[in-house]
Amino acid sequence: MLAFARDWLPPRASDSELRALRSHLRGLGAELVIVGARQAWRLRPDDDLVALGELAARELHRDHGGREDAVLVLDHDGSVMFEHRQLHVDHSTLLAGLTAATEAMLSSAPMLFTRRGFVGTCVVSGFAAVVLAACHQKEHHDPDPAPAAAPVPAPVEIDVVLDVNGTKRPLRIEPRVSLLDALRERLNLPGTKKGCDAGQCGACTVHIDGKRVLSCLTLAAAAQGKPITTIEGLGQGDLHPVQKAFIAHDALQCGFCTPGQIMSAAALIKENRATTDDEIREQMSGNICRCGAYPNILAAIKAARGGQTG
Repeated sequence: MLAFARDWLPPRASDSELRALRSHLRGLGAELVIVGARQAWRLRPDDDLVALGELAARELHRDHGGREDAVLVLDHDGSVMFEHRQLHVDHSTLLAGLTAATEAMLSSAPMLFTRRGFVGTCVVSGFAAVVLAACHQKEHHDPDPAPAAAPVPAPVEIDVVLDVNGTKRPLRIEPRVSLLDALRERLNLPGTKKGCDAGQCGACTVHIDGKRVLSCLTLAAAAQGKPITTIEGLGQGDLHPVQKAFIAHDALQCGFCTPGQIMSAAALIKENRATTDDEIREQMSGNICRCGAYPNILAAIKAARGGQTG
């Protein structure tokens, strides 16, 4: 996400403002770049505010002999690839901000001289030109601007204690935080994978009270007081029989879905409801393997059960 700041500076922001920003970024799964007149900053949901360096405001002198309001798209060497100028308007803050934004966006990847570069340049340039025109209209044709909106209150946070892999882990989180995000981003347990984040792929499967649960659809606050087991705690100091069977039968390729597959398979064996190959397939249907390792996954589950399915 990209924001332009004329009067508000992130270093002066209150803790509640930054907490509110981080909350929204966490919900969107995004990071924020804030561009001011002389400085740019980057803000991520769980990182400190990072300054991206000072930005030099550009004085543009052409045939008109004065400062112009302009948007520039620059390549890696600083050459102007596109420019849009609007005469007789002094918006140094907007000029510096938009110039820095386009420069930063284009320097993030080697996009120029490709179809993707052309499209990206057009998008950036068009967006900046529209913002420029809107600001000009606002400043010169709106003598009675509307009062500033009231600040958005920071989201309410609550204290929870999660029993994860036999350890009590206290957290202060918003009520809407999912168990998946709490495990990965707050408790540093990245073995539980974020795949679809919509309950369809099974990569985020964990055990709560011994039952398999999709952590992306479970609120962390709702898991209080219940034993939670992740892939990191499944083996209790040694590899779980299902983990050993997955290794022995090469039941993985890229490995991204493997933690969720193993957690589902371990619960399936414990439930003792699948007695045939087709029943195993049905019980494991909520876990997607995009590499197509299903035959080996089936063989691993049968081996971990003692080969008693038919």
